Amino acid sequence: MTRPSNVPAIAILPIRLFFGATFLYAGVDKLLDPSFFDPSAPTSIQAQLLAFARFSPLADLIRASLPLAGWIGLAIAIAEIGIGIGALTGLAFRIAAVGGATLSLLFFLTASWTTHPYYVGADLPYAVGWLALAIAGHGDLWIPAAVRQLEWGGASGAIGGFGADPPGGLSGRQRRRRLAAKQASRGRAAVPLGQGTTAVIAQGATARRTTAASDDEPPSPERRALLQTGLLALIAAVLATLALPLRAIGIFTEPRTGGGTAPLPGSSPGPTASAAANASVAPGPTGSTAGGSVVARLADVAQGGGAAAFTVPFDAPAPLPAGDPGIVVQLADGSFVAYDAVCTHAGCTVEWDQPDVALVCPCHGAAFDPARGAAVLQGPARRPLASIPIVVDQAAGTISLGT
Repeated sequence: MTRPSNVPAIAILPIRLFFGATFLYAGVDKLLDPSFFDPSAPTSIQAQLLAFARFSPLADLIRASLPLAGWIGLAIAIAEIGIGIGALTGLAFRIAAVGGATLSLLFFLTASWTTHPYYVGADLPYAVGWLALAIAGHGDLWIPAAVRQLEWGGASGAIGGFGADPPGGLSGRQRRRRLAAKQASRGRAAVPLGQGTTAVIAQGATARRTTAASDDEPPSPERRALLQTGLLALIAAVLATLALPLRAIGIFTEPRTGGGTAPLPGSSPGPTASAAANASVAPGPTGSTAGGSVVARLADVAQGGGAAAFTVPFDAPAPLPAGDPGIVVQLADGSFVAYDAVCTHAGCTVEWDQPDVALVCPCHGAAFDPARGAAVLQGPARRPLASIPIVVDQAAGTISLGT
């Protein structure tokens, strides 16, 4: 068996830099994207949680957290920034790596749960990779001097484990203890046998020197870890504050099961998920009176080359997939169909491929036939897209949700 001390520290450097940079970018990207916090957008955290609640083993927990979706998205972004900084700089490295593994495992149980086979998804490999980094440590490579100073007296970056000596040799605490032991030995050797009073004085002086030497010992490993974690969290929060655009403030609104939106504490009301820009639809009688919220216009379908994308309103009644992205397609016979645009393989949003007359997933290449109930034309998806009823009003030029 290979001992940890025999593993070159540089061997973990590529994965450490890649994971750190990726998580840092992912966190900042969420904060710079206003649609991530916009409940009317198909890519918002609200829409994502609603989609996860349909198939994730954590469905009950996700549904209970929907009123706090905006805050959850913000917390995830800050956590990703902190984990990325910790991996890149070595600050609270093992704690950051454990956080990365935990967050990746959470993503696996939600966003990647329906990915088949499991090795096609990225979240589970990320979790295993972060766990490996947590076990190995940073190996004292590319660590700023300030971070090394915070680790003074400890071994949180040693490749051999939590208890190994730092690369520079003995820690300050170990050197003090060794010096105190030598002084105590010399004091005892200098005392002639039979001179009990002198021995007591010598031992008392040695004890005072030992106590004085231990007074300025560095904090315990547990305290150092706590201090580093607090500093890392503070840095991540400050960077998140700088990255969060001002236009995103005030749109932390969450869907309510009874319809409409409810603003989070301290925020102003944001846009509601309705109107002609967003929703998904399915076959309905042409020329009928609209049966629900208008989700698209016939002109949108014509301009989109035979299809138009939108989002199902959050107040859509069950069993409609409230909050999901959708797409309406005009078939060759002139009729209209619409489907939930969430791919049944890994949850990506399918797109209209006009030349092939198919709905195609850009993530893993799954294809669906809109003319045959969105049946699977090409894997890795195994199930067709969900159909959503619509009502087409030719006179008004609108497409609305059906019942």
